[in-house]
Amino acid sequence: MQYHIKDQTLIIKGDFEAVSTGLNGGRARVEYIFNKQVPRTFNPPSPEEFIREEARKDGIETASLGLLTAVNMEYLQVIEDDYMTAFITAGVSNCSEFRAKAGTINIILVSKARLSETALFGAIITATEAKGLALLEKGYNFLGTNTDAVIVAYETCSDSGPKSKTNQEIPYAGSSTEFGKKITEAVIKGIKAGLELRGE
Repeated sequence: MQYHIKDQTLIIKGDFEAVSTGLNGGRARVEYIFNKQVPRTFNPPSPEEFIREEARKDGIETASLGLLTAVNMEYLQVIEDDYMTAFITAGVSNCSEFRAKAGTINIILVSKARLSETALFGAIITATEAKGLALLEKGYNFLGTNTDAVIVAYETCSDSGPKSKTNQEIPYAGSSTEFGKKITEAVIKGIKAGLELRGE
C-alpha cells in the first residue's frame, strides 16, 4: 500500500478487497481508495457522477472507492499499527441540539491481514460504534453527522506486518475481538485528535 495527498485528496494505492458506505460504495476489488475535500456548499446534481469525474481528474482511471469531506487534508489523521492503517478526517461544525447539520467524519481502515466477509462488514459496525463513543467522550450529544462514511479494506498481497497476522484470515471484527479493539482504539484516537486540531 502507498498513499499520498494530491490537491486536497488523499489517494491510497494498492490491491484491495473493500466495502464502502460512500457515494459510490458497495463491495468491490479496487486499486484506489480516496478521500477528497469539497467546499462546504457542495451540492452537485449527481454526487455519484461528481465523484467519478473527480477520480478521473486525479488520475484514477481504474476501479476505486471514494469519499467526500469538507475537512482540509491538513487535519487528516493517519494511525498505523501492526494490524492496519486508519485514515480519518473529522468535522462536526454547525451542530444542532441533536445532530451535526454540516461536517463529515470519514473513516478508512486498511487491514494488513486478510479479512473474512464477516470481518469486512463487522469492521464497519465496530468503527461506527467507536465513532459514536469518541463523540460522546468529547461532550457531543450525537453519534455522527448526516454524511459520515466508512471504507474497510484489506490488502490482497501484503507482506507487511507480523507474519503470523498477515498469513491468516481474521474471522471477526466485533469490538471484543483483538482486531476490533485495534479498530476502536484507532478510531477514537483519530477522531479526537482531528476534532481538537480543528477546535471542535
